[in-house]
Amino acid sequence: MSTLKLLGLGMAWILASIAIAVVAAIVLTELLDVIGIVESGETSYTFAINTILLAVFVVLVLIPYLFRDRFMPAEADEPDE
Repeated sequence: MSTLKLLGLGMAWILASIAIAVVAAIVLTELLDVIGIVESGETSYTFAINTILLAVFVVLVLIPYLFRDRFMPAEADEPDE
C-alpha cells in the first residue's frame, strides 16, 4: 500500500472517529441526564461529555493498531528475501 493512500486512510479514520465519538458522547451524556447522574448546564454535564468524548475517541483511534495482527495475513509479516 502506498504511503499517500495509507495517510489518507488514516486521516479518514481519525475524522470518522471524531464524528462517532461526538455522537456517542452526546447520547451517553443525555442518558446520564435522564437517569439523574448529571444535570444539564452544570459542570458535571460538561465533565461527563468531555470524558466520554475523549475515551471513545481514543478507543476508536487505537482499534486499527490493536487489531492489526488479527486482520493482517500471515505472509505480510515475513521479511522479503
